[in-house]
Amino acid sequence: MSPPQQEAQTNPWLKDFLLTWLSRFGVFLAHHVTRPLIPLYLISFGASSTVIGAVMAVFTITATATRIPIGLSIDRIGRKPFLLYGITLFTVGKLGYLWAPSILLMLPFRVLHGLGWSGCTTAVATISADIVPQARRGVLLGYAGMASSLASALGPVLGFALYHRFQFPGVFLGASAVLVLSFLFALPLSEPQRPKTVPQKFDRWLDNIMVKESIDPAIGVAFLSFGHGGILTFLPIHALQIGLANPGIWFGVYAVCILLSRPIAGPISDKVSRQAVILPGLILNIAGILLLALSTSSNGLIAAAIIGGFGTGAAQPALMTLAVDQSSAERRGQSLAQFQFFYDLGIGVGSLTLGALLDLVQQSFLIMYLATAAVALIGLWMNWRAR
Repeated sequence: MSPPQQEAQTNPWLKDFLLTWLSRFGVFLAHHVTRPLIPLYLISFGASSTVIGAVMAVFTITATATRIPIGLSIDRIGRKPFLLYGITLFTVGKLGYLWAPSILLMLPFRVLHGLGWSGCTTAVATISADIVPQARRGVLLGYAGMASSLASALGPVLGFALYHRFQFPGVFLGASAVLVLSFLFALPLSEPQRPKTVPQKFDRWLDNIMVKESIDPAIGVAFLSFGHGGILTFLPIHALQIGLANPGIWFGVYAVCILLSRPIAGPISDKVSRQAVILPGLILNIAGILLLALSTSSNGLIAAAIIGGFGTGAAQPALMTLAVDQSSAERRGQSLAQFQFFYDLGIGVGSLTLGALLDLVQQSFLIMYLATAAVALIGLWMNWRAR
């Protein structure tokens, strides 16, 4: 018997874990291929910073509004259908950007993009949490998250390469092709076994849609992702102004550092505690934002990417693992949907408010980053109290 066959028998979850990893990688790669280029695409239509922030927020608001209903449905219907249908809607949204002749007509495709993103990312995260052994949850969910980290490293670099070679049509068509491959990897996945229990009903309607046991890490990740909303949206514009010709390099360095942090942070999370990873990660994230505020050259931006990447790479998966720890198996999909809900909420609010702030302060990125750091500091304080 070959070593891969022996490994598959010893770890029966391994095949589905690998298929889930590849499908997740494709979904996030397609997202990050277009994510830093959409603001530049909107500028080609003459959009202001406020309009760019609003259009970017449409996607996030849609994803946020549908997270909880999708989480409830995933626990009742199953994980795999939402993964497949989500990827399909995601693909239609990407192609729609290419067809839309104006900013206004892009909005319906932003909604489809957000709906598909909400479905497939919630489903793929829940499948990963379902199939990994509990004793190795911190490490393996960290490795599962490496799929999105690696994709976020390669995506912007690939996106700008496609743009320089084929302009915006090549970017959107390339992202759609990646999503087709992601769909094919998801097809052979087995639907995870779920507890055969009757869904619990609570007296308060809010308790039926929210998982209060895991609310703290969900709120914590919103303060982390608030800065991501502004940075992911406006850093390409800032980087070009400073002299970084390919802003994809910044995103690549940032994501590589997230990737490198996972093998270090995962074992500490399992063997010491989740908070032993979360708190240092949040501190590094704030340090990276402050360095962005002070940067006047490409080297400063890259240094900020390194520090912030290690911080985010440590804190975010540990917060998600904590949310899984604090939820029951029968409400796991709902708990992860709640976690993603707050993550998306932070990005959406960050994108919208920081875009308006930029217009208000005459495009002062210094003020924008300082405001971002202040919000992140509140998140650090809340996690410190909850430790």
